Amino acid sequence: MDDLKAVGWQLQREINAEFEVIKRCSLGYPLGILNQPLPGGIGGPVFSTPWWLTCPQLRKDIHLLEAEHALDRMFSPELKNIYREYRKKAARKRSELIPRELLEEMYQKKPDLYREMVSRGVAGESGPGLKCLHAHYAFFLLYPDYPLGQEIGQLLPGDPEERCGRYCEKTCSCS
Repeated sequence: MDDLKAVGWQLQREINAEFEVIKRCSLGYPLGILNQPLPGGIGGPVFSTPWWLTCPQLRKDIHLLEAEHALDRMFSPELKNIYREYRKKAARKRSELIPRELLEEMYQKKPDLYREMVSRGVAGESGPGLKCLHAHYAFFLLYPDYPLGQEIGQLLPGDPEERCGRYCEKTCSCS
């Protein structure tokens, strides 16, 4: 399977950035990807959210959760405290994806971009709130101990294996 073609089909656009498949579904298609945060250096595109959910059915199901305001219900005081720690972990993980020399160049030449890359949350959050359940679920695919991702998973309808049968077996032309 050509992952570049599959992810392009899943996201309905041409993919130009380098990425790594985080996890695959039972049919072998990518569920999520990890992008390089600065694939073109400090003058190129910026992915402050390197964790992307690609599975069309998961994206649709999570979009429905967002439309039902699941994010508001999920962000309890307990989860808010847990997220503060995971926000730091996400910032560390994003920083680790950037070569050391590039971090140093960014620190010297683009300090605002440097702060963004080393401090923002899973979905690029800079304040205390959350956004984009898609990014949080993609982060969970890579880090299954992530409580917010576990919570999202519990809210998703049906069995993950059924999701593949509902969507990709019928419509995927990315093989």
